[in-house]
Amino acid sequence: MDDGPSWSLSSQVSSATSSRPVDGGPAAPARKRKPGTWRRLPRTLPLEVEVRMKLGSITHEELRRQHLARADELEKMDDSGCDTEEAKIAFKAFKEEHVRWYRKLAEGWPENIVINYNPKPSDTEKEYLTAEDMEARFAHRDPTKLHLEQLKHFANLALAHYNARKTEHKFDISQALTSNCFSEACGTTYAHVNFTAKPQKSDDPTKRLFFAELMLIPKLQLQEDAEPMRVLHVSIIDDAPCFGGCHQIYRNINHRMRGPMDYERCHACHDILKHPKGHMFIGGHDSTRMPYFSAT
Repeated sequence: MDDGPSWSLSSQVSSATSSRPVDGGPAAPARKRKPGTWRRLPRTLPLEVEVRMKLGSITHEELRRQHLARADELEKMDDSGCDTEEAKIAFKAFKEEHVRWYRKLAEGWPENIVINYNPKPSDTEKEYLTAEDMEARFAHRDPTKLHLEQLKHFANLALAHYNARKTEHKFDISQALTSNCFSEACGTTYAHVNFTAKPQKSDDPTKRLFFAELMLIPKLQLQEDAEPMRVLHVSIIDDAPCFGGCHQIYRNINHRMRGPMDYERCHACHDILKHPKGHMFIGGHDSTRMPYFSAT
């Protein structure tokens, strides 16, 4: 293939400067070029050469051994380092996906392998759950590996806020189920929490399932007698459809959005934490999920 005229930056600069008169008179007319003919076409190395350059002195067998060793090492890892149910779920998904990748990489040369980093979009299911349904899902968790104090604190704050605005139908906490504390790209920190509660002084002992959203007020952290977490919203969600968080999936979004903001779902929480419809809470709507990977 013809590479075209061999133009270089230095030759262009020297020709341009040589056309300017020394005495400051009018410059010579700029040299005209036919569009598209002066750019040098990039050269592409044969694929085998590129692979060898990337691998250096690593042989195919050595590379295969390394991939298999990484897969075996990852398979032997357990979730003992995870301190929440959400972290265990995320670790299990990470482990399954990366073990599969490493074993696939060990099957052949890199040029024969294509890894799809864009999984098929999906969505969380609409669910109708009772308080007992949710409590059953958390029955076998290890309380020593949870942010238990944070979880209980968020649940108690939310229920106190709810009761303070009710003249009747007040509740007592039954079980704090799960919580997630995360920050938005702007720096604002929110918390989402699920808990169950039973009615006070009522003939109906039916437990109810709650969702609450709280927000951190940083300046209140400097005051010893002030509570820095402000309750924004509390609602009962067992009498309407609820939705798990989308943090572990790429949601198939068909509605019109404002930038990356998906105001139908929460992208900060995992599926195990249930939410009402998106207009009822403020945090967690960034569909890129980038601000939420340090959530606790």
